[in-house]
Amino acid sequence: MPAPSDYRPTGAPGLYETSDFYNNIFAELWGPVSPAGGRPGRADLRRFRERLGVNFIHCYDWAPPMGQRDASAEDRRLLEHVGFLQACHELGMTATIPISNYTLNLLSQGKTEAARRHVECIVEEIHGQNDARAPVPGAGMWKIFNEYELNFDRNAEHVVTVMGWIADWEKAHGVIDENRLPVVVSTSFALKDGIEGAWALKDVRDALLRRDQIGPYDPASFWRERILFATNPQNPGRDIRDYVAHRLPAYWQQHGIPIPPTMFTELGSSIEQAGGETRQAQWLAEQIEASKPGGGDGSMLGACVFLNEERPWEQGAERSFGLLRFGPDRNWARPSQNYRAETRYPVWDPRGWWWPKDAAYPVEQQAEKPAYRAVATAWVG
Repeated sequence: MPAPSDYRPTGAPGLYETSDFYNNIFAELWGPVSPAGGRPGRADLRRFRERLGVNFIHCYDWAPPMGQRDASAEDRRLLEHVGFLQACHELGMTATIPISNYTLNLLSQGKTEAARRHVECIVEEIHGQNDARAPVPGAGMWKIFNEYELNFDRNAEHVVTVMGWIADWEKAHGVIDENRLPVVVSTSFALKDGIEGAWALKDVRDALLRRDQIGPYDPASFWRERILFATNPQNPGRDIRDYVAHRLPAYWQQHGIPIPPTMFTELGSSIEQAGGETRQAQWLAEQIEASKPGGGDGSMLGACVFLNEERPWEQGAERSFGLLRFGPDRNWARPSQNYRAETRYPVWDPRGWWWPKDAAYPVEQQAEKPAYRAVATAWVG
């Protein structure tokens, strides 16, 4: 979540109406890809790839893109994510395409048509860039909500509904099998039914199997061919190791469920939970060691670290998660000097059109925490 330091999650109309910073309004936070390009920028993506060995970006909020032809017949497009995904691709990384909890909220309120339009607009951006309907390079997988079981009405049926919309769009537009992305459901590590996290995916599977069809698939085939399981453990490494090797495969076997590929989407701890910054780094290193690809029964894909930066706008424990914090940095030193990037964001007119409003956001250096160096040691060596 590459937010500027002055971001505040108010949800009020304006530059920071959402926490989607992966679009072309905020390109100077995560770009440019090439340091020789002459443009300023914090170059987060290049830093993560070169200094940390990252090959996958786990995204959270993702707004539908907006486009409109102006009076001079020029297309004005904002909230576009193709540049972000192409930057990932050029650096050898892929990213999740999240259907965010905003859509979950719409479904919880019964606003089904608005939710569907939201989802289909995002699918169109990913698959509508070429006649073959291949996904934009850099697009790795769909992610449907984040910890749905803790948010709004906590209904697994909503997860399956969105799966169906994606599959229906693919079928209607002739997306061939090799161009269809995997679908990940990311759960909390809450305990229920004797297992952390996996029970919430089982609820999704139960809802899935009650459907007659998911696009061109029968439900069992959709589970087998498309579904990945992700969960968010912040437990010590020794507990994660036991989960991967014993508890999780035993749960799937107990219920006769084909074991899905598995990943962790939020490793880490707060400074308070770990007992200091040095211990936070050690905690994370031990978690990564327990989460290597191929672990357990072979279904383990790997793990993501939560989070790229500390978030001074947060309250409570999540404030001190993160590998970087805003402050002077001599190792990466991008940008060379802090500055404010000029940009535009869309403002809707009541008459049914939008206009781009001028704005600016800070682009600032970020200093390494001990946890950053722990990740570099684990993933780069």
